[in-house]
Amino acid sequence: MNKRYLVAVAAFAMLALIAAAFALDCVRLAAQAHRRLDLADQELAKHEHRLVQLLTGSAALSSDVQLAITAYQAADSSPARHTAFDQLLTTFRRTMSRAVDPTNPLDRKFMDDVAGAINRRELAETPYDAEQSAYQGYLGGTRGAVARWFSRQDRANWNPM
Repeated sequence: MNKRYLVAVAAFAMLALIAAAFALDCVRLAAQAHRRLDLADQELAKHEHRLVQLLTGSAALSSDVQLAITAYQAADSSPARHTAFDQLLTTFRRTMSRAVDPTNPLDRKFMDDVAGAINRRELAETPYDAEQSAYQGYLGGTRGAVARWFSRQDRANWNPM
């Protein structure tokens, strides 16, 4: 009779060990996907910061753009920062892009630098979008559901759409 209980306990322990390994693997894969998303977001932030520095150093800085820069700098989360940056771009294009004299070489250089920063940010947005959709796709799957169950960060980042 003791052997029966020993076999049952051993089988239960093996199943528990396999379940724990599966759960840890799910959380590990979700953490890796989140790290890749963070790296892509850091690349976006680098180009956003470059544009903000260029605009801040401009002599033709309008008050609307200054307000948009302040809102961008006050954004504390990634989605809020992206929204604030989009608003900054819209405000810049509406107010400052036409205020630059195309015959002045310094103004042309400034606009070239700004256009370069905007283009680099747009290029960095493609990998960010790919990582974001891969991360959300993983969190939406079976393994992602297990990761969400064990990880507070993954639970907070999941967007069921």
